[in-house]
Amino acid sequence: MEERERKTKLPEALREYFSAIVSIISFWAIATYWNVVFGELSLVPRLGFGAALSWVAFLHAEVIGMIIMSMMRRRLRAEARAEAIAEVREKARAEARKEAQAETREAQLEAREARLEAREARQIIRDLERQLREARNGEGANGGA
Repeated sequence: MEERERKTKLPEALREYFSAIVSIISFWAIATYWNVVFGELSLVPRLGFGAALSWVAFLHAEVIGMIIMSMMRRRLRAEARAEAIAEVREKARAEARKEAQAETREAQLEAREARLEAREARQIIRDLERQLREARNGEGANGGA
C-alpha cells in the first residue's frame, strides 16, 4: 500500500511543477523569439504576446498532465485489481489445501476404522471356525463313543 501511495504522489508533484516550469520556459522562449524576429515591436506587446502564448503552453501542460494522471490511475487500478485477484486466489488455494488436508485426515480415519472392523470380522470368523471345528470334533467323539 505504501509503495502504491509513493508511486502516485511523485507524478502528482512532478505534474504540478511541470506545468509551472513549462509556462515560465515558454514565456521566455516566446518573448526572446519575438524580440529576435520582430525587433521593431515595443516591449509591452512582446511581453503580452509571450504571456498569452505561455498561458496556452501552461494549459497544454495541464491537459497533458491530466491525461498522464488518468492513464496512471487506470494502470494503478488495474494493478490493484490484479493484486486483489491474486490475493483471493491465494486464499482460495490455502482454503482448498486445508480442506484437502481435512478430507485426507477424514479418509485416513475411515480407512483405519475399516481396517479395525475387518480385523474384528476376521477374528469373529476365526472364532466361529474354531467353534465349528470344536463342535465337529466334539460330535465325532461323542458319536463314536
